[in-house]
Amino acid sequence: MKKLLSVLLPAAVLTGVVAPKIAGIQLESSIDEIVTAANENSAYSVEIKSMDSSWFSTQATFLVSMELNAFSDVSDPPELESFSVEVDFSASHGPFRFGEHAGFGWLGWTLEAAGDQLREHLVWAEQTPFYQLHGNMNVLGGYYYNDSITPFTTDIEDHKAQLTFSGFQGKGQYQNGQLTYQGGADSLTVTSELRDVKAERLTMDMTMPSSLKAIFESAFYDSDITINLGAISLNDREQNENIDIADLYVKGSTEFNQEKQLGNMQVAYGSKKVDIAEFHGEDLALEIEVANISQEFWKSYQDFAYSRNTLPAEDAGSKAMEFMNANLLSLVAGEPQVNITSLRGTFPQGSFNSNLHTSLVGISVLPEQPLDPAFWLSHALVDGNLSGDKALFEFMAVQVMKAQLKNNPQTQGMSEEQLEQVAAQQVPTILASLEQQGLLVSTNDGYSSNISLKDSEFKVNEKPMPLPL
Repeated sequence: MKKLLSVLLPAAVLTGVVAPKIAGIQLESSIDEIVTAANENSAYSVEIKSMDSSWFSTQATFLVSMELNAFSDVSDPPELESFSVEVDFSASHGPFRFGEHAGFGWLGWTLEAAGDQLREHLVWAEQTPFYQLHGNMNVLGGYYYNDSITPFTTDIEDHKAQLTFSGFQGKGQYQNGQLTYQGGADSLTVTSELRDVKAERLTMDMTMPSSLKAIFESAFYDSDITINLGAISLNDREQNENIDIADLYVKGSTEFNQEKQLGNMQVAYGSKKVDIAEFHGEDLALEIEVANISQEFWKSYQDFAYSRNTLPAEDAGSKAMEFMNANLLSLVAGEPQVNITSLRGTFPQGSFNSNLHTSLVGISVLPEQPLDPAFWLSHALVDGNLSGDKALFEFMAVQVMKAQLKNNPQTQGMSEEQLEQVAAQQVPTILASLEQQGLLVSTNDGYSSNISLKDSEFKVNEKPMPLPL
């Protein structure tokens, strides 16, 4: 036993003395790698203002800047100032840590953004950073962290209103090459004399089987994220109107095929229930997919989109054409798809569902005339479907007919009830005519329609239709 202790004790002491320096060197190297990767994104930059790494600890200050114009889709946006914030970082090296990050593990760290420049507009507790993150790296190399945004209030002077935010808390981990994160906030409210708005139970759930370095370096990576608001309510006392939305969500996911260097993106928007005045809807959703996007093209597009903000307005069109001539083939050769995988809803009159799938296939060489419609039609594939209850189709047809009647000089003097009656009388004839033309297919309790495009031939319910080209 004494012999075993005589071996283990010096080894433990040596580990406790030498390991912190090794951990500090690795931390400094990791910081440099992450900063370098972040600065390859032209929309924002990270500057190391100072860094002091000793045997047992590291302190650093970063300046994080964002070019707000880079996030604009306007070809000639107004000049926006860069937004910058200082971030303070401190870490203790293990395995035996003391002080602020006391514990057992390779690293313990804190990252804080005091946000003092925001105090001109926001009010929160003194001596409290606006954002802070605490993390720990255990001896097995796993990361665990939690972060928070402090509660705050602000006055919206133009509308004589006050905004109150409950604060945000999150936690996550990085284990076995996968980053996970969950966070939430209780509420955000805006109150004024005329109206109140309240959003409650914000939650965020994210999974990324990629390192931060890989996320910065790659245009695409595997990820899943869901943002949910449990309830949104608006009470407008001036207009005597109420809006209530339940379970509003945004879901996003990305996938990257390393072998083919192609990425996919899916986004879904939806709500469990929406009530706006007399409107009532349930299970409302729009789900979109963009697939087979070349990483080479996407990286080039990001660089072009940023550089476009520095171009004179008169040069934007020609530069866009130059970019497309140089990069379009890398996009279409991957057979890209843009799909509406589902557009659906349920209403008092019934429900509907629809989808639309579009893609370009079989392109290895671009045409001499890039805007040649015959070329693109010959390589386009389209398939779409719409189906729903008859009562809902009839209701929607009445609404369309009423809108047309309101713009008709012969019926502009009619009341709402008269327009409703005239539209309801004409709709059955219109729907029957669409059936006879093959544009609608009638079932026992609903209607459906299918469209397709292949080999330059457009069909509706398998019936060829001429294209206006």
